[in-house]
Amino acid sequence: MRAAMMDAHEGSASAGATYRHAGKVLLACAGVLALAACASSGGGASKFDVDAFLRAPDSALQEVVGNPAFLSATRVPANECAVMLQSASTGVLEDLPPSSNARGASWLLHPTDKPGQVWLVVSEAGGERTCHGPLPADAMKTLADRARG
Repeated sequence: MRAAMMDAHEGSASAGATYRHAGKVLLACAGVLALAACASSGGGASKFDVDAFLRAPDSALQEVVGNPAFLSATRVPANECAVMLQSASTGVLEDLPPSSNARGASWLLHPTDKPGQVWLVVSEAGGERTCHGPLPADAMKTLADRARG
């Protein structure tokens, strides 16, 4: 009888340890999930303020075209960019003045159905073109006019 009680006690102690271990694992997983949620939702992390950057009085077109944070924050997926650039009915491409950055040529795509928006098209070093937007047309026009002199 004592042996059976010992086995039951050891079993419950073992089960208790297992439950405590499982609880710690669940708590650790919850912490990881919370951190992942914060990272994906920007919990506390500052996001790039595209509008403020474009409308700042000291912004210049070459800074916009060469700013990795801006380009990353506004980049359109490659397949959407390809569709925009391949369709003649999408809009009109406007050449932008050459900039001093190493990226190459850049253009503004003026969509036919959204006059208040434009997309920035940037030629990358390998010949790839990336699209960024939608961006406020008035702010981009101001930057382009300033770059033309």
